Amino acid sequence: MLAGIINRLYMFRLSRQCAKHMKGSGCIVGGRYDKVFLSDGAKLSLNGRLALTGNSFHGNGRSSLLRMDKDSHIVTHGDFSFMYGADIILFENAVLILGKNSSINCDCKIRCHRKIEIGDGCVISHDFTVMDSDAHELNGERKKLSVRIGNHVWIGTRVTILKGVTVGDRAVIAAGAVVTDDVPAGALVGGVPAKVIKDHVEWRL
Repeated sequence: MLAGIINRLYMFRLSRQCAKHMKGSGCIVGGRYDKVFLSDGAKLSLNGRLALTGNSFHGNGRSSLLRMDKDSHIVTHGDFSFMYGADIILFENAVLILGKNSSINCDCKIRCHRKIEIGDGCVISHDFTVMDSDAHELNGERKKLSVRIGNHVWIGTRVTILKGVTVGDRAVIAAGAVVTDDVPAGALVGGVPAKVIKDHVEWRL
């Protein structure tokens, strides 16, 4: 009972912390161990329930981190769940768009420098990494290229998606793949770097 009261108090504190940054009809839900850092001008446009530690076991001590730098923006189009251990950073002016009824399993890493979009009905497994930038300069250039993941995409465990990639609707990405090029709609891809294994696949939960 005491733990439940403490968790509700944390939720109240999280809501208060985010209130001046939020608009829309949605809410943000986290656990007692989560950390949220919101800079000036950061915006949360929530049109559903954004969970930071979905599916966590009570008292397991796992946490998620959300850091939003100046003038960054998260937009949700419905309910979206991050499982515990999420590590999400939006750099200055970056935009993260999250589709409805999608989820990412535990220990994901999102590094958003420009724009990352995840569509509706996506199922993404644990240890997922997505980046829309090289992060550091290479030959005097720091590239930032948006990433878009379409609707009803299934992404396996330990997949990495790098800058400039578009993943088509209904695609499947096999475990361990490193995706550096666009993925056609309805294709199964795998490998390092990822290549098309099969076209016109169908998947369901």
